[in-house]
Amino acid sequence: MKKAIRYFGILYFLPCVLLLSGCSAGNASAWREYKVFCGMSSKNGDVSEEAWRRFCDKHVSAAFPGGYTALDATGYWRSGPDPTAKERAKVILIVAPADARKKVLAVARQYRKEFDQDAVLISSSWVELDVVSAKNESPLQ
Repeated sequence: MKKAIRYFGILYFLPCVLLLSGCSAGNASAWREYKVFCGMSSKNGDVSEEAWRRFCDKHVSAAFPGGYTALDATGYWRSGPDPTAKERAKVILIVAPADARKKVLAVARQYRKEFDQDAVLISSSWVELDVVSAKNESPLQ
């Protein structure tokens, strides 16, 4: 009976290990999705759409000429006993090779400095990338 339990445990455990190992950073897909959360309020007033566009043109487009996406958002947070606050925000979504982290950090630091932000949040995760276009109907190999 103990052998059967041990055998079953190995059969159950081995596929789990193999499945999880495919999710590691060592896989062939070395792409990351970066999200940079930019508040649109500052101590000096709201960040205008024109100021936002100038920032993107000068800093984000220069760092990521292959493209990015900017999304409108509303950020909510709570600091201590204060009620929940909210503010208009932009989220810059960048899918780039894993080694682009320094460029993402530079964009976030520049935004924080230029628009007097207390903080700029960055999140990142590994992604699998497929491109479907008129030239290439199959996923990347």
